Amino acid sequence: MWEKLSVFIFGERMQSHGGVITQFEEDAMLITYNAVTADEDHALNAVRTAIGIQEVVNGRTFGTGATLKTRCGINTGDIMIGAIGAKDRLVFTVHGDSVNIAARLEQLNKEYGIYILAGENTVAACGDEFTFEQMGEVTVRGRQAKTKIYTV
Repeated sequence: MWEKLSVFIFGERMQSHGGVITQFEEDAMLITYNAVTADEDHALNAVRTAIGIQEVVNGRTFGTGATLKTRCGINTGDIMIGAIGAKDRLVFTVHGDSVNIAARLEQLNKEYGIYILAGENTVAACGDEFTFEQMGEVTVRGRQAKTKIYTV
């Protein structure tokens, strides 16, 4: 019940900003922008979705007063998109360094005690639309170069 409710609430926020769920496993969703439908404002829309989800979560309790904790990692960059698998079992998905960084940022939120972390490419693509605060530079798993991380 919780997962279905979460997908409904979050899906509503995501779809209103042009996002597409490209993976959904257990309690995680991979939402992609500008992959299925062209979207010049894909970085802005990803951040708008994350803020919208945060607003829903902060303003609602579920069941017997339970709250829902969520985390979003947002990164902007090149990706590979398509169907992967065998003839009778294809999965539509995205892959690439940018996807991996977003996944690592999502995990880092817990360490920083915040909800949204974004990479510097996302911050640059958003321009002056949002106020971002740099949280530092980290070496995310799988990369040697430092990655600047921001919250909004």
